[in-house]
Amino acid sequence: MVWESIYVISKVLCTGGMGMKNQNYPLYEVEPVNDLKELVDLAAEKYGDHPAFTFERDKEIVHISYRQFKSDVDALGTALFNMGIKDAKVAVIGENSYEWILTYFAVVNSGNVIVPLDRELPPEDIEYLLTDSDANILVFSSNYADVADYMKNRGMMMRHYINMNTILSLLEKGNSLLRNGEKSIVDYKINDMALAAILYTSGTTGMAKGVMLSHQGIVNNAIDCSRNNELLCSNLQVLPLHHSFGFISICVMLIQKTETCINSSLKNVLADLDKFKPINIVLVPLFVETFYKKIWDTAKKQQKDKQLRMLIKISNAMLKTGIDMRRQLFKSVLRSFGGNLRFIVCGGAPLDEKYVMGFRDFGIYIMNGYGITECSPIVSANRNYYYRDGSVGLIIPGVDVKIMEPDESGHGEICVNGDIVMLGYFKNEQATREAFDDEWFKTGDIGYLDDDGFLFISGRKKNVIILSNGKNVYPEELEFALLNQIPYIKETVVYAESNLIVAEVFLDTENDSDCVSRLDGDILQFNKTQAPYKNISRTVIRETEFPKTTTQKIKRQK
Repeated sequence: MVWESIYVISKVLCTGGMGMKNQNYPLYEVEPVNDLKELVDLAAEKYGDHPAFTFERDKEIVHISYRQFKSDVDALGTALFNMGIKDAKVAVIGENSYEWILTYFAVVNSGNVIVPLDRELPPEDIEYLLTDSDANILVFSSNYADVADYMKNRGMMMRHYINMNTILSLLEKGNSLLRNGEKSIVDYKINDMALAAILYTSGTTGMAKGVMLSHQGIVNNAIDCSRNNELLCSNLQVLPLHHSFGFISICVMLIQKTETCINSSLKNVLADLDKFKPINIVLVPLFVETFYKKIWDTAKKQQKDKQLRMLIKISNAMLKTGIDMRRQLFKSVLRSFGGNLRFIVCGGAPLDEKYVMGFRDFGIYIMNGYGITECSPIVSANRNYYYRDGSVGLIIPGVDVKIMEPDESGHGEICVNGDIVMLGYFKNEQATREAFDDEWFKTGDIGYLDDDGFLFISGRKKNVIILSNGKNVYPEELEFALLNQIPYIKETVVYAESNLIVAEVFLDTENDSDCVSRLDGDILQFNKTQAPYKNISRTVIRETEFPKTTTQKIKRQK
């Protein structure tokens, strides 16, 4: 891994002019595949004994090569086939692990459908998803054995309950069958348009819907992402694998010969950064913000914050002359992230551009993007060395986007067309029809494209406030601005009441005891930075945080 780190650093330094000039450049070349089975087979053929997955098991570091991964997928798939698991819907729940990843690929590459379950959901919600998806096999980690017990006690008609701690024995069984000539799974031909996965939306405003994704949609999304962005050497997998964003990053790493280091618990992220020393990490904005604040909190405690600001000014002045010394000047900052971290892929929620620019000051590039589960999920992303701060990047190759019914400022609903778009919502034809305009999937998100093709997000269509004067107000934009300009506002939801704009806020009174008394004055100052029709007319102070989904998105209807 050390030699690979030297290689990627030298590569980036050689192409550093791209980063400093911020100009577009040719797409990366990627070999096409048709389905997830071909993806695993081709990766094993091309990359052989190169490590594909690295993780800790029983306090020992385990490396799984690309060749071994394919062998394990074939063996587990064969063992499941031998158990009579054919054309089945298989639900999986558990923390991030090699066994979770192995289960996903073994299930879909043997003609079954995977149903990833959000491990943060209460048992009664999981019961609903199991019933709605028609899943009749449940694979679970030992940490979620209580979920399996709950389903058994509820009389759920599952054909099999499979604890992940039995997977090693299933691999032995599968390998034995393979040695004896059982080739049904190895020789199985995937229909690339076949249903591969049912992923349930988080349901911020209603009942979760089952998004049906095909083999073609998932692999094409991974290929399109790989043509747009390059993530070499090693990646720390932090995002939960049941999220489409988390799983697609695994597919991208397999395409790009990247070693995936698996983080099994969020409390171990910093320890794993130090242990595995990755080049890349895929995160949601909350982590980015937390990491950035930690940098400055540490500097302030050590009374080095003024020195750090001075170094940033010097470094940025040097960058303008073509000299990049960030890896040397900010070595102590980079060391807290393992020392090799160069790229953060970020998505899932809005990210203030101050964090993007702040990390870039230290030599870490944030590739912020936009996606939605129904699109497998990535739609756009800033490239390694071509980006637009404040945007969610360029539309990835192979995908078409149009802005439907734009207003005078170019804002309209973002619609997507291409192979990455879902097959529809499972057992919900009405919702599927409502989600499409001919072949265009209506994301429900409002945004616009600039002259260079960068996509900007304004908010959700269903949340738009239409005032009596005909003006459109996007509450997410105001919420984002409030959180940025008034630091003690921890959470906020903006809505309309009698044609007036109201901001409901949850304040950080623990760290700022007199913030309540300053709020009205700060809101007046905030209003001066906004167009008059966007002014906050009233504030409501909450005593508790807003209720949220398991992905930490505020449930606006509540």
